[in-house]
Amino acid sequence: MTEKINAKYIRDFFGIDESPEGDKELDSITEKMIKVRYENGQDICTIDGDPDGMFFLESGTAIVLGRNGEQLNIMHEGQYFGEYAVLANQKRMSTVRSLGRTICYKLSTEDVMKILQQHPNVYGELMKRVYGQVSRKHSQVLALSGMRKGILQHPSNMAPMSKRKMAVQYGCLALIYLLTAIFIPKGSTAPVFVFPLLLMLVYVLITKRTIESLIVSGILGALILYRTGLSASYAEALIDTMSSRDNVFTVLVMALMGSVVTLIEVSGGVTAFKKFAEKNAKDEKNILLTSFGIMTMTLIDDGLNMLCATSATGGVAKEKRIAREKLGLLYSMLPTVLSSFFPLSLWGIFVIGTLNLSVKENVVGMFCRSIPFNFFSLITMPAMLLLCLGKLPRNRQLKRAEERVKSGGTLWPSGSEKYLSMHETEMWGKMSNVMLPIAFLAVASLAIGSIYSGGFIVDSAVGLIATLMFMFILYCAQGLTSPEQFIEHTITGIANSALPIILYLLTMCFSSLLESLYLNSYLEDIIEVFDGFIPILPAAIFLISVVLTIVLGSSWAMYAIAFPIVIKLAASVGLNPALCIGAVAGAGIAGEKNCIFTADAMNVGTAIGCSPEAVRKIRVHYSLVLTAISTGLYLIAGFIF
Repeated sequence: MTEKINAKYIRDFFGIDESPEGDKELDSITEKMIKVRYENGQDICTIDGDPDGMFFLESGTAIVLGRNGEQLNIMHEGQYFGEYAVLANQKRMSTVRSLGRTICYKLSTEDVMKILQQHPNVYGELMKRVYGQVSRKHSQVLALSGMRKGILQHPSNMAPMSKRKMAVQYGCLALIYLLTAIFIPKGSTAPVFVFPLLLMLVYVLITKRTIESLIVSGILGALILYRTGLSASYAEALIDTMSSRDNVFTVLVMALMGSVVTLIEVSGGVTAFKKFAEKNAKDEKNILLTSFGIMTMTLIDDGLNMLCATSATGGVAKEKRIAREKLGLLYSMLPTVLSSFFPLSLWGIFVIGTLNLSVKENVVGMFCRSIPFNFFSLITMPAMLLLCLGKLPRNRQLKRAEERVKSGGTLWPSGSEKYLSMHETEMWGKMSNVMLPIAFLAVASLAIGSIYSGGFIVDSAVGLIATLMFMFILYCAQGLTSPEQFIEHTITGIANSALPIILYLLTMCFSSLLESLYLNSYLEDIIEVFDGFIPILPAAIFLISVVLTIVLGSSWAMYAIAFPIVIKLAASVGLNPALCIGAVAGAGIAGEKNCIFTADAMNVGTAIGCSPEAVRKIRVHYSLVLTAISTGLYLIAGFIF
């Protein structure tokens, strides 16, 4: 036997002692294990295939694929697979494919069952591991692969609508459209923008469905503006939106960023920091600080940095008995906050794209100047640092969690059982495969455009394309992917970005319609009302935007509506535009953290093994306090600026 699948590995796996009888049994098992080589792209076992044995990966890397070719896992030397089909006597549930050349040891189904019959305790333990792996993979695939960027999920939408409710709801919409076509004349200069805006707010408040609310209100706005029927009017509005170079640029950058993030995950990047964490995280404080550092280094995407940190520190956090509620607070609050400081993050790209609608020159510069005024993010950073250091005041829920763990209870609150795992598969990645693309992206985005233009500019599209070329060489040279698989993962990343792209285009379309319906003209008259209250406007903008985020169900939808209005308002009354942009940007994050039905609580709960409800409750308590402090800072800033 070679280094990984050696005698000690076999003894530990099957529970064989070191007696003479155990030595004979070990020799018998070793003789039955067949060594098989697989070339790059070759399937080791295929979905719906017969359960002809289980495999032990001696060297190389293999990926686990679902029925539609989507990647479910990545495995490295020392891991095993195929046991579920053998124990359950069922067809294979997934395809395992070799990345580069791999070497496996195969043990036939008959031999596995004979060995386990001699070791019933091992059989029971293996069944527990299988159950834990399957249940965890199922929950992770549902939650983590379905991360919905920029959208809040309301529990009222989980059940299908009744036919009566559907008839009433869409019948009312049809009536609104009909009355609009009859009574609002084409080309009216009256404040007709109020009708689609009011429909948007009322509809999302009733339904809690963000995208649908944007569509129905956008249709109404297009009908008022173009008067060519429901479908033709809205189609014309969408075409106008997608013909904008700024919007095309933002969509391209979001799609490319989705590909970069997906490829980093495929490379094993989600767990690349695990060895580092296990080596350096000696106690609770070091574990939390390590998580903080990992999230900071991977801030190009708030989903990626959360997954990297939770995967890296999950084992040591369990060993040092850290309450899951404390981990949930850190991982639920910090990822988006960190991404908000980086213009090349997916969050930053979206915000810059929405600012393009109103800020026509040096948008990236304006975004960077607004960062010091994003007070919610700025005060959340030291608050989470205090949490890591054990200095943050604890609320009642956090105190109860720590007391439960200290008294020898579980690390997780009740209701977390289905999010736990009996066994976690080890997935080893390289830190260089994460950090080199991120560093290359930053340098390429700054350097390439600046060299060719002769001045200092940030071109994220050029940087992302160059980064994908760099990753192609880096990953293919290591055998992590073949060229064909690299393209497949790139396309998968673009597909994963479809939801935020659609949300961006719909919000841009809606904002453009409001502007075409003379929103800005009437805004100047409305501004006169605030003449005596200009110093309190930043605080008012922040609070209204927080509430609007919760009501709309999306920070990104709020950004597209609020930024054009707020920038116009700031210019009219002489407020610092960077201050107002920072207030809106921070409000979007605060609104999501103050909402009790956000999708990220489910993602965090699944990643750390904790009830999402517990994560939501503890987060809302602290985010409300941070929101109140931010409001006070905006009041002070209003008088200064």
